[in-house]
Amino acid sequence: MPGLVEFPAARALAERRIMKRVNQAAALTFVAFGGLIVWESSKLRYYSTLGPGPGFFPLWLGGLMVLLSVLWLVQVTAGPAEAVPDGFWPNRQGALRVLAVALSLVFMTFSMDPLGFRISMFLVLAFLLYALGRQNVLVTAVISLLGSFGFYYALTAWLGGSLPTAGLDLLASFGL
Repeated sequence: MPGLVEFPAARALAERRIMKRVNQAAALTFVAFGGLIVWESSKLRYYSTLGPGPGFFPLWLGGLMVLLSVLWLVQVTAGPAEAVPDGFWPNRQGALRVLAVALSLVFMTFSMDPLGFRISMFLVLAFLLYALGRQNVLVTAVISLLGSFGFYYALTAWLGGSLPTAGLDLLASFGL
């Protein structure tokens, strides 16, 4: 606004407060996530006849996450506010990359049932490698094939695991 004088000290103080709030929000997010892990792992069997059950490690790791996050929150709240580091906020290109990854995760979530793991993962890998990495098309295709179909084969054939197959009849008829 014309006629207003900018006060560098006031701007620096405001930026420090913003950084403190960002750190507090991150710490609270980790507290909530660790609490969710503890809550969900408490529904699993803690111990079995063979030793630690499926709920043993998630319970302790979630509890450790809550503890460390609370310590971080106390440290950030009680300590002096830090200045915003250079490059902390993404520029336009960085924001577009973050958006591309987020949209890829949303796509993967909703495409897994109709397309199955192999095709969904192939499309996500191809998009991310091409859009973010600007790789050669051949390199992108090979890595996407190995990362989707190769990973599916390794997990199902060698490790005996299971991943979603295609729900669409046309793709299911091809064994996808």
